[in-house]
Amino acid sequence: MTEQPHDKNAELGVIGSVLLSPQATLAKQKINELTPSDFYDSRNKIVWRTILDMYTKGLDIDLINLSCILHGNNHLDQIGGDEYLLSCQEVAIVPNHSCSYADTVKDYSIRRQEISILNVAIDSSVRIGSSSDETITKLASINLQRTKDVDMNVLTEEWLDRCESGKVGHMNWWCEEWDRFLGLLSQELMIFHAPRSTGKTALMLQWIIKAHKKKHRVPLASIEMLKQELCGRFVAHIGQVNSYNMRIRGMVTQDEKSKAKKAIEELKVLELCIRDKSMTIQQICTWARSEVRKGVNCIFIDNLLSISDGGKQYQSKTIMYDHFIRELRNLRDSLSVPIVLLAHPNEETGRVAWSKDVENFADIILYMVNVPNEGVEINGEHIPCLYGEGGKHVLLKFQKNRQGISPTASAVFNMETQTFKHIKWENV
Repeated sequence: MTEQPHDKNAELGVIGSVLLSPQATLAKQKINELTPSDFYDSRNKIVWRTILDMYTKGLDIDLINLSCILHGNNHLDQIGGDEYLLSCQEVAIVPNHSCSYADTVKDYSIRRQEISILNVAIDSSVRIGSSSDETITKLASINLQRTKDVDMNVLTEEWLDRCESGKVGHMNWWCEEWDRFLGLLSQELMIFHAPRSTGKTALMLQWIIKAHKKKHRVPLASIEMLKQELCGRFVAHIGQVNSYNMRIRGMVTQDEKSKAKKAIEELKVLELCIRDKSMTIQQICTWARSEVRKGVNCIFIDNLLSISDGGKQYQSKTIMYDHFIRELRNLRDSLSVPIVLLAHPNEETGRVAWSKDVENFADIILYMVNVPNEGVEINGEHIPCLYGEGGKHVLLKFQKNRQGISPTASAVFNMETQTFKHIKWENV
């Protein structure tokens, strides 16, 4: 069997550092977080498990006590006796380099885990077919172990520098007015929900087009609508033409054709990234991680209700959506980019209600609704319906925003050109 990657001296260096200065060394987070499985040598696994057990119980850790406990557990001879313990202590002259040793041990441990996952994937592919989705998910999961812990003072100093340079966030909202009032998005899981036929897909597509014009790259997982169904919507917005009439009339005018051709040329330049058709949550996460390697500023998913269960027998929809949102939360953490998830609200409450975690795990919840002719009450204030603005009046209300500001915006949706226009902020 081929020997797995490891560093003998680093493993002995960690153990030796603890034996030289147990309390100070084990108090370091990098040391304390090492598990017996992180060590390659079976003798070191036994020694480290014993050391951690002694530390947890508050026992004095030195060469003599360690030897006695290993002897009492019938493990001393298994590791090679007191001679092996002495060899561990001899490697570390001083304990100052213990964290460096620990980094090396952890790095090799992760590499061995990756090799194990890949070996299982190869065997699975030979026996039952492709396992790429599951393999990528597992690799991404253990890759999170490489994330370095950073002290709060360092993170806050970096935050201050970004504020000073005007570089907080990297992803624009769908219009400049929102950028100026809310600031840019950075790493949020956002749920954008609205009743059917309100225009949320149109606003999403307008947002995507604006992002690509700013040289952002924002892939869309279009689970609900096929690419062919999006063609008319893109032509309507980019060409500012009524694509619905073009589709049902049976002919197009020369002006409509000219505007549509221009829209097609612009689409070619924008190089939109859209994946359609049914997808499971695992396939979405795998696709998103593969896109990030090409450079991504945000991920759009349309929509929550259309994500396939993949044939799994969930006990209830609540449990299923709870699983979906947890996976998307993990995806957000690993990609460090905003994720915008479209959804439909509960008809009675107007909230996302399939699972408590759907709302709890979201950083931003944005709700869009049509304003009736008689207007609507928002936070005790009457908002009259806007007429003569070239479309139907909609309200975009922040039901949740971890940034601390949860305003309501009035906008107009021109259905003919599938275009939204911000009018004003309400109740601010």
